[in-house]
This record gives sequence, C-alpha cells and structure tokens, in this order.
Amino acid sequence: MTSETNIEIEEQSSKKPDYLWLIGCAVVTAIATIWRFYELTLKPLHHDEGVNGYFLITLFREGKYQYDPSNYHGPTLYYISLAFTKLFGLETVSIRASVAIFGVLMVVMMLFLKKYIGSIGSLAAGLFLALSPGMVYISRYFIHEIFFVFCSFGIVLGVLFFIQGRKPEIFAVAAMTLLLLVCFIPPVMHVGNLISEEKTTLIWGLRLFVFAMEAFLVFLVMRMLLSWDEGRPIYLILASASTALFFATKETAFITLGTMLIACGCVFIWRKLFVGVFGEIKPNELEPVQLTWNRFLERCKESDSSLLILAVVITFAYVGVLFFSSFFTYWEGVLGAFKAYAFWTKTGTGDHTQNGFSAYLKWGYRLELPIFILSAIGTLIAFIKGRHIFAMFAGLWAFGLFLAYTIIPYKTPWLALSFILPMCIIAGYGINEIFSYRHIALKVLAGVLALAAAVVLNYQTYDLNLVRYDDDQMPYVYAHTTRGFLELVSEVERYAEKSGKGKDATIEIVSPDYWSMPWYMREYPHANFHGKIVPANSAEMIVAKKDDQDTDISSKYATHYKKAGEYPLRPGVELILLVRNDLAERNAESIYPTLEDTPIIDVKP
Repeated sequence: MTSETNIEIEEQSSKKPDYLWLIGCAVVTAIATIWRFYELTLKPLHHDEGVNGYFLITLFREGKYQYDPSNYHGPTLYYISLAFTKLFGLETVSIRASVAIFGVLMVVMMLFLKKYIGSIGSLAAGLFLALSPGMVYISRYFIHEIFFVFCSFGIVLGVLFFIQGRKPEIFAVAAMTLLLLVCFIPPVMHVGNLISEEKTTLIWGLRLFVFAMEAFLVFLVMRMLLSWDEGRPIYLILASASTALFFATKETAFITLGTMLIACGCVFIWRKLFVGVFGEIKPNELEPVQLTWNRFLERCKESDSSLLILAVVITFAYVGVLFFSSFFTYWEGVLGAFKAYAFWTKTGTGDHTQNGFSAYLKWGYRLELPIFILSAIGTLIAFIKGRHIFAMFAGLWAFGLFLAYTIIPYKTPWLALSFILPMCIIAGYGINEIFSYRHIALKVLAGVLALAAAVVLNYQTYDLNLVRYDDDQMPYVYAHTTRGFLELVSEVERYAEKSGKGKDATIEIVSPDYWSMPWYMREYPHANFHGKIVPANSAEMIVAKKDDQDTDISSKYATHYKKAGEYPLRPGVELILLVRNDLAERNAESIYPTLEDTPIIDVKP
C-alpha cells in the first residue's frame, strides 16, 4: 500500500462522523432544552418582565414601539418576542420561550468549538453551560440578558470561523437567510398603510405578494454570497450583524467588546514574553489555524478586502438603524441610541450599588463555584502551554469581564452571565487538556471533575429554578415577585367570573407598587392602574397596598367593600384585595377599624 493511499485513508477516516460525540451533543442539547422549557411559567413575572411585557403589549396590539434611551435597554427583545406572540399568542409561555430558545442555541453553538477546545472540551463546556444555575434561571426570564450574551457569542464564532476560512454550513446559511428576511421585512409591514384598514383581504394579499418578491430577492442575494469566496465572508457579515444587535440589545455592549479587544492584545503580548522566557512555542496541535492578526488580514485579502469592509460596515449600520428606528417608523430612536450612554453613565455609578464590591464573587461562590474553579484551572493551563490562542483569549474574556463588572459599582445578578459564558468555554478546555494526558490517573481525574461539577450544578439548578425561585436569599433572585402573588391573580379572575362580567369587570389598582400585575391583567380592559387612592364605589375589585394605605382604605372604601385577602407582591410589599359587598364571601373581613385597632384613651376626672 503506497503512502498516498495511506493519506487518502486517513483523510476519509477523519471525515467520518464521530457518532459518540454526536450522541453526546444530543444529550447536552436535550438537557439544556429541558431545563429551560420545563414549567416555564412556574415563577411569576418579575417587575422587569412586567415592564417589558407592557412595551410588548403595545407593540402587539397597536404595532407601535418607540425606543426611549432612558429605558436603558434596546428594542431587539420586543421584536423577537413579537414574532413568538404572533405565532403562539400573547401568553407568558410565548414571551419566555422567545428568550429560552436563545439559551438553548448558545449551548448548541458551544458544540461548534470542537476544533478549538477539543471534543471532550466542547461537550464539557456545553454541559456546564446547559446546567449553569444562572444561565438557566435567566433563560426563563423575559429580559434582554440572554439574547445579549447570545450576540456576544455570535461575534466570537463569526470572527473565529472567518479566520479559519470555514465554508458556511446549514446553520450559518439559515442564520444569514433569516437576517436577510428581517432586513427586507419593512415593506411587508408597511404596505398596509397605503390602503384602507377595512380592506383586510387586499392588505394581506399585497403583503403576501411583497413577501414573495422579497423571498426571491433573498434567494438571489444568498446565491451571490455563497459564490463569493465559497461563502466564507458570510461568517464575518454575521459577526457584524451580531455586533449591531449586541448594541441594539443593551448599551453595556461596549464593555464586552472592549474586554475582548484587550484580551486579544494581552494574548499577543503573552506569546511574545513566552518566547523570550521559555523559548520556542510548541506546535498548536488543537486549533486548525493560527488565530493571528496576519491570518485575519490574509483571509480579508482572499475575500477582496474592499468589498468585505463595505459589506461589514453596511450590515452593521443597516441592522442598527433598522431596530433603533423601529423598522423605519421612529427615526428619533437612532439619535436616542447615542443619548443612551449618558443615561447609562449615571445609572452605572448610582443605581444597584448596595451589593458591594465582591458581589459577583459571593454570588458565584454560592451557585457557580464548579464553573469558577474549573475556568481558573483551564485559564492557568492555557497560559502555561502558551500555544492555544483561543483558550487564552477565552480565559481573558472571562476574567477580564469579571474584573470589569466587579469594578463598576452597578451590580445586578444577570450581568454575571456575560462572563459565565466564556468561563464555561475555558472550563471545558481545562477538562479536555487534563483528559488528553496519557496518564490514566489524569484521565480519571478529568472525568471525576466533570462529573462532580455536573452533579453540583444540576442540583443547584434544580434548587434555584424549581424550589427557591422566589427566595430573595438566593443569588439571581433579585427582588422577585413571590409565588403568593399568583394567588391574588387567581382570586381576581374568580371574582370577575362571579360578578358575571368576566374580563369586563372593573378593577381599580390603587397600590403604588403593582408591577408585574399589568401583564396578568392584559385581557381586562377595565383594569385601571392609578398608583394612588382614587374614589371608587362601583368597581368590582380594588387592589391596595397593605400598611401604607390602610387609613385611606378604611375611610374611602369601607362602606362598599370588604377585604377578600392579603397577598405578597415581593419581599416587603403586601397587597390587599377588596371586593364589592355583593360579591364578597360570607367570611370576608370588614375594613372598618376594629375595636382592637382603636387606641385606648385614659380619661382622668
């Protein structure tokens, strides 16, 4: 057998599917999916979810959303969830699924790092990400953070695969096609404005026609992109789009991008120092190409640098303007995107500072300790070896962001997800490198570490997400709505049905604290949120705040209403449900001051 034949056999064997690894991928993805979608509506909506739900309801019903920089966060969440609610209804499970899906996709994306952190490493990293208590908890939240972290991962993978010179596979082609469809969707959205709203059939007919034309245009553009250097520039274009979406999701994007750029520079400096101190760096047996600036420039030249730069810049600008302008309906939003940083600067130094300098270390110690420890080990291994560029970058990305968010006074638990993601990457790399040694004891050690980490993380995830999800003593549970609030919602629904009016019942919410109640009352057009005491004697129900409004309740509502019960909203806030006398149960309490409440006055003769 000739040497050429041997080479052909080796190439063919290297292309054979690794079935064991693929089974592992399926298991890890299944674990991620189950944890993120199981009992998705179990915990009541958080205050922030309720506010986001309010913006979504307006967009869903009126087709209007206007970006406000004082709201601190961008428009992407609302348009993504709009697609889900249009398909599956304006329901809690729909809005949370619009976030949870990106939590699962991040785990899938982790598996594509097989050539950079190893087969074992990609599975271990994916498993850690799938089981991270914080990642699971916030993936079940209707807030911006998960898509924000997803975009940061998209930037890294896009640039990484472009430098590698990778040809686009089905996921990249699908992502690019979806991006083009979204970019071309405004005419479909606005064609109805040219015709009277009464002509519904004609409007939808025109929309379908315009959509078909745009789908054909997308087909032509995709053919052109796939023929351009065999489609390799698609990855850099996707990275550009991810960057635009990154900024359109949260204004803190510059912190992550700045950290990534610093990490690249530090890796370059370390490799220079490594050569000067230890001599020649050993060949990089893990990564398929050298991830260097020169390699990036070579790839740009191979794809026509000028054309590539033009495509990247246009993509970034167009996608950013598209979302901030609310799909070309609110141009003030584009200017607001720049004004947002003035608001964020004030918020970053003044709000949520009560958690202290070491907040992320304490929260991580409580729930993410295996990931913290293994990521530190992985980073140490990467820098000792000095040849695995991506691993060193991931370590600096992780601990650089950890340091940045530790220094910034503003601290909320969900910000930790930005460094938990790269921590999972470098933790998986560490497991892979320990396992790669020939000594059987080290292979066993790697297996024990990975298994122990998975067991601990799985229990912590169960405890946080299914048991203590509203316990404010737990990290990630941040002023969360307590489960007892859902009893209030059930009682409101029961009394509304009892009144015979159903969802047309009138409910006066006079408590100054009521979020996320507007979401749960979204189907009640006569649920009025005043935030203060108002006259009422005919409404079926009133929701007031215990203690702060007790005196006003007695003087304003005692004649026509009785107390149906007291319910917690969140720690330190209790709500009172008042029902009209004719609807009240026999055992309902009177809200007149009782004799026990009346102060005793000692009158001396």
